[in-house]
Parts: sequence; C-alpha cells; structure tokens
Amino acid sequence: MAMKQAVRYCRRQYRTPTKYRLEYISTFHADIVAVSQFLDEYPTKAARLFAKIDRLVKALAEMPELYPIYADMPSYRFITVEDYLVFYNVNKQERVVELRRLLYGRMDIPSVLN
Repeated sequence: MAMKQAVRYCRRQYRTPTKYRLEYISTFHADIVAVSQFLDEYPTKAARLFAKIDRLVKALAEMPELYPIYADMPSYRFITVEDYLVFYNVNKQERVVELRRLLYGRMDIPSVLN
C-alpha cells in the first residue's frame, strides 16, 4: 500500500497559480520509493509521513525560503518531517523550487549530498 502512495506522490506535478513552480528531481523520486519500501510494513506511518511531506512541500510554492539553509551546503534548504529531511533548492530567476532529496535524518547526510 505504501508503494502505491509513493507512486501517486511521484506522479504529481503541481501547476498552481502561485509564486514558484515545484519540480521533483529524479533522486527525490527514488528516495520516495525507497522510503515507501522501507515503511511498507507500516502503512499508517507511511501515509502520515507522505501526507505531511505533501502539505509542507506545497507551502514552498508560496514561501520557498520558509525553511532554514543547510549549514554544510548553503545551496540547500531543508524541511524536517518526522525522522526525515527534505532537501531543496530555490532558483529565484526561474521561480522554481527543486525538490532534491528525502533522507533519513540519522544518515551521514553531507556525504550523501556531495
């Protein structure tokens, strides 16, 4: 069940009449699938996690600089969602928020982002 939610989530393209367009980079899609496979035995937790991610990510279209800059890589901003971090970039010239990674918070994140 969690896999179906992840696939539905990855297929979404938000074309809202808002300030910034949201783009999901392929690594973000792969991370969503990996997290859903990991949480496959916990469908309620997976549904709750993806619903929170969805809600917080949608807010980026209106307020892309809402969340803090990641200290180890200043080009990235991040959102904390339960045990996970969503990493994204803001391209002000093109008015695009690029969702880059969804990583478990206890990983060696700087080495994964490099």
